[in-house]
Amino acid sequence: MKNLVLTRFSSHFSRELKAPKTPSNSTNTKGEDKKKNISRKKTKMAPVEDDQDVGQDQLDEEFSVWKKNTPFLYDFVISHPLEWPSLTVQWVPLATPLPHSTDPSSFSVHKLVLGTHTSDDSPNYLLIADAVLPTTSVAEAKIDTSGSSTNSVIPKVEITQKIRVDGEVNRAQSMPQNPAIVGAKTSGCEVYVFDSTKQAERKQRDGCDPDLRLTGHDKEGYGLSWSPFKQGYLVSGSHDNRICLWDVSAVAQDKVLGALQVYEAHESVVEDVSWHLKNENLFGSVGDDCQLIIWDLRTNQIQHSVKAHEKEINYLSFNPYNEWILATASSDATVGLFDMRKLTVPLHALRSHTYVFYLFYDFEYSCMTTAVILHSERYLPFWNAFIELSCLTTLGIVFLIEEVFQVEWDPNHETVLASSADDRRLNVWDLNRIGEEQLELDADDGPPELLFSHGGHKAKISDFSWNKNEPWVISSVADDNTLQAWQMAESIYRDEDDIASAEEPPLAEK
Repeated sequence: MKNLVLTRFSSHFSRELKAPKTPSNSTNTKGEDKKKNISRKKTKMAPVEDDQDVGQDQLDEEFSVWKKNTPFLYDFVISHPLEWPSLTVQWVPLATPLPHSTDPSSFSVHKLVLGTHTSDDSPNYLLIADAVLPTTSVAEAKIDTSGSSTNSVIPKVEITQKIRVDGEVNRAQSMPQNPAIVGAKTSGCEVYVFDSTKQAERKQRDGCDPDLRLTGHDKEGYGLSWSPFKQGYLVSGSHDNRICLWDVSAVAQDKVLGALQVYEAHESVVEDVSWHLKNENLFGSVGDDCQLIIWDLRTNQIQHSVKAHEKEINYLSFNPYNEWILATASSDATVGLFDMRKLTVPLHALRSHTYVFYLFYDFEYSCMTTAVILHSERYLPFWNAFIELSCLTTLGIVFLIEEVFQVEWDPNHETVLASSADDRRLNVWDLNRIGEEQLELDADDGPPELLFSHGGHKAKISDFSWNKNEPWVISSVADDNTLQAWQMAESIYRDEDDIASAEEPPLAEK
């Protein structure tokens, strides 16, 4: 391209300017050849080779700004490089004091479930990891995770167990009643169940040796959910438009167990399934047919069915406190909030996931030639200003709204939830702030309910998980081969008046 002038439009960051982070020791990490197309929605776009460095330079610039601001935005951030990308992450609901520590109350050990997504003929594994996290009181003291602190304990993540799996791990979930039992959906049609305790006692063979193979699907998928009430009940949704239910406590034949029930109502891919968290007989499903369906185990029939979005619905999450409220993540770029008593009309839609553009203008040919999306090294053709001048009468900020892949309620706060999309951002929302008045400058950063936006990844976030044992702690994995565990700063989620009153000494001490 000749005589190009790079015009940068201001970026739409939330609350604070943040950018993704990649660990310094993660260069030349395996699996980089698969980063572009490993996530749930696979979009292939032809890159413009001459402009590759521009997008990467901007990512590096954003990362530098984000890194400088992390002491003000977070109580702690742990970034762990993975050998291969993981499409799944989950905090296991167990936490133990840090052994052999001089102050065991300051740190605790939490477990994570991960998986690999390798390339070529490299084997895949289900991964169990230990994460050493500071307790809330210590985290608020701004733990230094760089290794320069004199504290003998540094928060970290360590892979402690690898279990061989056939196919890439699309989703892995531990059983709530027995976290050692892990269900895994892979790129194959079977669902595997592993007892991590038994697997640790076995010698790892060359092949996959699950404790159970669950049959009933014809294609791969991502939807997987254990019942929090009925121990052993596992529901799954896949690309074959089916939902399968198993009771893994039933007698299997040669470690193979067929479905207890198969549900068929979706007309396209079933993207996600989730159990209701207050009613043991209900679970929900969403899919590419834009349908949200509530199922009842007592009749094995549909209780409610509604077209909840205009585009594909990718994820479903029931509120852990309010039995009527649920949230959906959709390709229409919104998070939908619904009341089960009236599903036909959403209560509210959360909007803030966007792309930002660089625009190239060629003065010699008087045309806008290319718009570069600052994400995943993707590029889009733009319009010709010489031919269609009317479309360029006013140049403004250019955004591309992106589909939302995941939404999860905070298990510790009724009105807080998080969402991730194709924009490398993980947004945290507080519904109590809906409708609050904003200054014009603040409104440019997003709606009042947008509490925080994590920008620590350099590629699309594949999965994230709230930690039930440590409030405000989230883990996230992305296509950039990183696992991050982080906690936003207390000043972000608590009002200034609350912090000031907490810091004031009791009246008796004044």
